[in-house]
Amino acid sequence: MSDVMKQVVQEVLKGNKTIISNRVENTSKPSASKSLNDIKRPNYQRLKKEQRLSVLENQRSSPAGYKKPAAQGRPNGLSAKQFNEESMSRLRSISLAQGKVSRKSNTPAHGDHRQTKSAKIIGHTRNGGCVWFFPDLPQELMGSFHRPLNRAAVGTVRMPECLPSYLLLVNEIIRDNQDIKFYISWERGGDAPFTAEFYDDDVDRLEKIMNEVYQKLNRRSLKHFEAYTAISPSPWLTKQLNISLSVDAIAILEGVPYYTSIVLMDSLLKNFKNTGIDYEIEEKYLLLKGNYHVISELVTELKKESGRLTSADKITI
Repeated sequence: MSDVMKQVVQEVLKGNKTIISNRVENTSKPSASKSLNDIKRPNYQRLKKEQRLSVLENQRSSPAGYKKPAAQGRPNGLSAKQFNEESMSRLRSISLAQGKVSRKSNTPAHGDHRQTKSAKIIGHTRNGGCVWFFPDLPQELMGSFHRPLNRAAVGTVRMPECLPSYLLLVNEIIRDNQDIKFYISWERGGDAPFTAEFYDDDVDRLEKIMNEVYQKLNRRSLKHFEAYTAISPSPWLTKQLNISLSVDAIAILEGVPYYTSIVLMDSLLKNFKNTGIDYEIEEKYLLLKGNYHVISELVTELKKESGRLTSADKITI
């Protein structure tokens, strides 16, 4: 029997139960009823925080641990000094090219059109008229016009006599371009010169309009006489022609002398009775007012008769 067993037997015999229990507890495994509070569980959140802080401290304290990316090879085997100088020179060239602003441009901005255009004579008509264009004038010269507006381009027309067709032309311009301002000098007698001034902030548009005006006036100056018809004339046009009542249409025959107009009306009144038209005989034109269809038919006859009378006059001369 081993010494341990002998001691146990002796203790039993002596009645010392405490020692036996202590011996048994010391030799056995830990009890399952041990408190859960004694079990140590790791704090993962704190461990992660400590790990991040340790990494930051290592980067600050030992920058030598940081590995730089591998340097790229220098072109053409240049040394470090030569490569740096060449790179700096290229950077200077790029900076100068990007920072430089050209003062010349083939396509100037809309606001710079005035600086690239000068006043000019667009043209002279065959009957002694003229058309001008002023894209940008000093303020002191703007006072030379009848409506000195600030920063407005000006287009002007001057014809040796007043004709109703000039009014029709002005009426067409202001009808198609509502924001254009204008001034006209017009007399019904026809002996005074006709003057028109147009003012517009849109320089390109006004220049185009004045070129078209010149083309129309010059073409009309080639004709010995011409007839014009306007349907539902505007209040402005009827006021200039001294037409008090509202009319359906008007017709104008220009280039016919005063007494020749009487001859023409004599033929019309005899051949076209009860037409209900009204008319005015002026020194340089004949004006018809009334129904559009009647006016159109009469104008056709007037042009034929005017051509016949004009040819007869030339033969007589």
